[in-house]
Amino acid sequence: MRKKLHAVLLSGALAALVLAPLPSVADVADGGGGGYAAWSLDGSSGGYSGTMNLGGGFPDATFTSNSSQATLPGGSSSFLPAGSAPGQVFGSSSGNAYLNQRPKGNSAGAPAITTYTFESPTPAGGWGFVLGDIDADKARVSATGADGQPVAIKDLGFQGVFNYCDAPSPRSCADDPLGFDLPVWDGSTGTLSGSGRLPNADTAGASGWFRPTVPLKSLTIEFTWVTGFPVYQTWFASTAADISGMVKGCTVGGVGLELRGPGGNVVATTVTDSTGAYTFKDFLRVPGYTVTLSTPLGCTPVGPTEKTVDLHNGSVTEVDFELEVPVTTPPVTTPPVTTPPVTTPPVTTPPVTTPPATTPPVTTPPVTTPPVTPSTDPGPTETTTGTAVPSPSSSTTTATGQPVAGSGNLPNTGAGNVVSGVLWSVLLLGAGSLTVLLTRRKGRHQASRR
Repeated sequence: MRKKLHAVLLSGALAALVLAPLPSVADVADGGGGGYAAWSLDGSSGGYSGTMNLGGGFPDATFTSNSSQATLPGGSSSFLPAGSAPGQVFGSSSGNAYLNQRPKGNSAGAPAITTYTFESPTPAGGWGFVLGDIDADKARVSATGADGQPVAIKDLGFQGVFNYCDAPSPRSCADDPLGFDLPVWDGSTGTLSGSGRLPNADTAGASGWFRPTVPLKSLTIEFTWVTGFPVYQTWFASTAADISGMVKGCTVGGVGLELRGPGGNVVATTVTDSTGAYTFKDFLRVPGYTVTLSTPLGCTPVGPTEKTVDLHNGSVTEVDFELEVPVTTPPVTTPPVTTPPVTTPPVTTPPVTTPPATTPPVTTPPVTTPPVTPSTDPGPTETTTGTAVPSPSSSTTTATGQPVAGSGNLPNTGAGNVVSGVLWSVLLLGAGSLTVLLTRRKGRHQASRR
């Protein structure tokens, strides 16, 4: 039972070790810049080629040369002391290789032409080159710019002449009893020539150095014999600095960062350590770098995620970024508004039945005109009042014999027959009624007399 328990505990411990998150380790991006170039050389007399690399974001270079002889000495017997003019900027070249060349031929018409072609235009600063042991020979320097056009001689950035034997120890050569030889610079042709102080003078250490001030796409050295059996030396060097900072906030370990050079190309990437620290080490000392933060999942940046850095004056620290946990606002869910369907009952319009228009027949009663029977005028009838009533047949005429209006004789018109008949009926009825009335009154009167 105890063995089983121990086995279970051991298994749990191992699982915890496996599942426990490991602290992130910063990938300190070392640009390898600063100091002197690394070289490669191939080919043979009259057809050499090789590479030159400065690191630190400097573009890689290839070169070709038709020199009769080219070698890469290791920098132990000849080097630039730290106390020399370029050594005070780039440090000592001791232990660093350099390119050693002879002219194409030992005649003035057979120069060795060596051309360096840069992968992309160089920065306008932060690097330089040295031409050493220029004594019984001369070297003309030319270059093309980023646009492929020739660069002005002044933009080659000639810094001056010096002798690398004339420097505090350690140095690679002793004092010259005749004095330290120095070459001569011709700024009108871009030519560095040996002093020629003595016939066939093959001295040591006479040099000149350059720090170009504009981007270069190519650099050419035309090395020409003057006397003796001359050689010359070429060093490339750069200055470098660091960029460092912190990522603070919601997640600090394992956060990615990217470094872009002055030309916009990515020169390095790194990640933060468990404390949020990061470093881009030994990159060319020029302005125009950009550090970009990769925002991890679950975080949002506070402020910019890109920062521009200028290394012209040396290392830059505190290039910091900040992250925070995003504030999540729960979504507001609005319930859908359900509108009950509006049911409109069908409108039933009862048919309109229009009864046929029945016009009752107009019945015109026939007009019966009673026949006019002439009657014998009995003369005035005596009434109780003694007033004579003219008979219906009597007519009234004027003195000319025309009937008087209102008399019984009416004009005979189309409607006159009807009207005449009606009038006659009314007169007859009126006369009858009057006769009855008078008869009754007469009877009453006679009765009263009795």
